[in-house]
Amino acid sequence: MKSTISIPQNLLKFVNEDAKQIEGWFFNPDIFSFIAIFETLKNAGATGDVVEIGVYHAKSLALLSLLKKEQQKLWGFDFFPGDMQTIAEENLSKYGRTDTVELIKCFTSEFTTGYLDKLLNTPVSFLHVDAGHEYHEVLAQMKIFAPYLSDQAIIAMDDYQDREFPGVGAAVLDFCEIDRPRRFVPFFAGGNKMYLCSPTFSETYQLALLECNIWDIDWRITQVKDYQILIPFSKVPMSKLDVKQSILKNFHPRKNVYDEENLEEKYAQLKHMEVSKDIKLPLDQ
Repeated sequence: MKSTISIPQNLLKFVNEDAKQIEGWFFNPDIFSFIAIFETLKNAGATGDVVEIGVYHAKSLALLSLLKKEQQKLWGFDFFPGDMQTIAEENLSKYGRTDTVELIKCFTSEFTTGYLDKLLNTPVSFLHVDAGHEYHEVLAQMKIFAPYLSDQAIIAMDDYQDREFPGVGAAVLDFCEIDRPRRFVPFFAGGNKMYLCSPTFSETYQLALLECNIWDIDWRITQVKDYQILIPFSKVPMSKLDVKQSILKNFHPRKNVYDEENLEEKYAQLKHMEVSKDIKLPLDQ
């Protein structure tokens, strides 16, 4: 990250000091992504509770407790082996906020809709899925919690980019093919997480994240199937103007994406890189 432009002091303290004291795979690219996403949800007027599946030592849960509004309830679900719940509670108390936060010791695989109907009586605006990482576990978690999400909700999928857990990406892409009663699609790729929302809000959220005043970073956008994914901290960046124009073109093919013309012109990496003009095809030499 080039610089931090504007971020509240309590969140800056969490980034620079507190997060380093809590064990867990939750690093700055996604910490800043969480902060930007909650700012985006707030500006969009999104309301609803916050849910995390898979708490471990409460590193991300502590940040969520600082990000949520006072009236929002934060739920943390985990089977908490050994003394893990005690550790999570201590970290939450020391580095986050404990008001309107509830930890539930359970196995999410045993959840029923009847149980969740009683528990989650307010739509969920943000869901962080970080429990079992096998394909069947991830898909089941997404399916059972999806009905409780508000229309403006964002889902954060942990370890989407991790080669150790290929089932996460497979489960997410299969989940995104479900369009009844509604559909979620990837719209934003964090450091090690993929973020999903309704296609209705993807353009709005992408533009808001692009202009969010907490970061000054490199960006890229790419087309996958019939949706675009905004990529922060890009290693092969596009100009911010090109990214914004791609978002605003609202390109959503209705046919097979491979039959659409000019995909290479729109998204090819070479278009956005400085390539020597001396490079020629073998037949040209």
